[in-house]
Amino acid sequence: MKHRLVFVLLLAATITLSACSPTESTSVPPSGSSGYVAIARGIVDVQGGMLSVYAPLNGTVSKVLIRDQVQVKAGQILFVLDATGAKANLAMAHAQLAEAQAKSAVIQAKLQPAARRAQRLAVAAAANAVATEQAETAAATLAQLRAQIRAAKASVQLARAGLDRARYRVSLYTVRAAIAGTVVRKRVQPGQRVTPQDAMPTLQILPARPLIVRAELNEAYVNAVHPGMRAQVVLAAGHGKLYPAHVLRVGLVFGPTQLGPRNDQPRDIRDIDCVLVLDTQGLRVGQRVLVKFLPQPKSSTPPPQTAG
Repeated sequence: MKHRLVFVLLLAATITLSACSPTESTSVPPSGSSGYVAIARGIVDVQGGMLSVYAPLNGTVSKVLIRDQVQVKAGQILFVLDATGAKANLAMAHAQLAEAQAKSAVIQAKLQPAARRAQRLAVAAAANAVATEQAETAAATLAQLRAQIRAAKASVQLARAGLDRARYRVSLYTVRAAIAGTVVRKRVQPGQRVTPQDAMPTLQILPARPLIVRAELNEAYVNAVHPGMRAQVVLAAGHGKLYPAHVLRVGLVFGPTQLGPRNDQPRDIRDIDCVLVLDTQGLRVGQRVLVKFLPQPKSSTPPPQTAG
């Protein structure tokens, strides 16, 4: 009877301790021997994110000058749309500017003779050599020419603006890389009809920038992680090569987990975004990883001594 009572008490104590065990979260606290401040799930990304390229306007692809997994420079041509209509409008804009400039030149040529005639008639009218009406008519003609010149100059400026607009329109038919990087997905080919509203981008570019890790840090451990802290990144399986990294920034706003809750977590788990810069190469964008945050090394500066 005594042994049975002891067994019951031990069983009750074991159940009580099991019920008090905390549930594991996205960022787990380190064990006494792990040496980590926290562990968080994350995904590899690139600074600024992937660049998705869409057609700037409706058109038919006439040339494709790149292929998958080729490196491109900023400003390099990616593909070209058929610009026959836009080039015709450009030629028309050139003609309109030439016409406006010619009309302005014709009016401008009349200005000096009209000014000299108005001046002579004004002097003659003052000397009663000609009728005053003739001088007034010449002055009015001169004023009218000056107004026509101002209107002609405005027409030239308007035509020049139209030419600039037509040139810009033609430039849109040549799609260039906004940044240097590597083409990773190409969904464009000659003869294809493209629009800015396409569901999928015509191609994607991996920018030539450092890789980062976007980790989801649980609110229980957010105060233990700060910019500059060192970390180790490993594939989500939890084994393999360790990739050194350091914390770039910790977010300011909590939100729902983007990587999905674990089986043993509540559905409404709230995490904060933590961005780390990878200090070495080897990982690829989109890989799921675990981030293990290392504690800060203790300062070696001896404590100040007090007098006495």
